[in-house]
Amino acid sequence: MLRQTKGTALTVTDDEMLHAGRELASLEGIFAAPEGAATVIATRKLAASGWIKPEETVVLFNTGTGYKYAEAWQRALQPAGGGGL
Repeated sequence: MLRQTKGTALTVTDDEMLHAGRELASLEGIFAAPEGAATVIATRKLAASGWIKPEETVVLFNTGTGYKYAEAWQRALQPAGGGGL
């Protein structure tokens, strides 16, 4: 399907998701699910590589809530050595 639609796929690390989740919460007031936060990182990577052009409009979907992952977020937000997603 990716080839047929000329799409692409990439990976995002847990640390990148956590960072984006913190940004979404502090800058936008969005408590995103980890996979929603991953869309922010993926978009940045695709823009940096030129796959997404500056003049293009991009819509990111976050269909989950961070509350569904409250326990994981709590562990992830602990000081260093406190765990991850």
